[in-house]
Amino acid sequence: MANTSTALKSEEVKLYRHWKKTQSTTSFQQLYSSMKPLLLKAANKASYGSNIPESAHQIWAAQNFYDALRTYKPTAGTALQTHIFNTVHQKAKRLNYLYQNLGHIPEPRTMQIGLYQNINENLRATLGREPSAAEVADHLNWSIKDIEKIRVEMQKDYAMDLGTEDVGVYESSIDEEVLEYVYYELGPEEQLMYDYVFGKHGKRRMVKPNRKIDFEGIANQAGFSVSKARALWTKVRLKVQKALHK
Repeated sequence: MANTSTALKSEEVKLYRHWKKTQSTTSFQQLYSSMKPLLLKAANKASYGSNIPESAHQIWAAQNFYDALRTYKPTAGTALQTHIFNTVHQKAKRLNYLYQNLGHIPEPRTMQIGLYQNINENLRATLGREPSAAEVADHLNWSIKDIEKIRVEMQKDYAMDLGTEDVGVYESSIDEEVLEYVYYELGPEEQLMYDYVFGKHGKRRMVKPNRKIDFEGIANQAGFSVSKARALWTKVRLKVQKALHK
């Protein structure tokens, strides 16, 4: 039994190294399948006494698996399996505070959220950045409105007081039809930037207290550099301006 466990851990480390080097979706999925019992154990431990369905905890654990892999440092001396369990468990304990509204979402809807999260994380691993709403919708064969509803349900305190604030040179009274039209004229990365700047498709608008765009925050969330975020916004801004002046 001990030898079997050791062999499994060794295989998981190999899969991790291959995924880390190549960002292979196949390696990620194989590693996830292998470590799923560990994730379920961390989720079940955190679900004791919780008013949120155990399935929601399991979904949360699956989502945090990707973050746990990204933050693992082999040189720190901690075993991969230990790091994954501890990271997922610690984040799972915060679920009641972060997503209290999940406790009121019917079980079928909770499973839809799980499906969304799995596809979202797989795409993120494949693309090396956060996928746009359109990319996730394409893979799930859902509408962008469906993606927006899922994201809103997952967010804490979605109705922030940033909702009516200006973004750079744009006022909140911009024609919504024009904005929606522009979205479909953008590339996937531009769509992602658009959602963060305008707070569309379930994304929380990311602006600073002075109402300037939070490029650093967007870059951190989306998975690309600050300079790339600024370059993408320049492209989006020009296309919005063009559409407004047609």
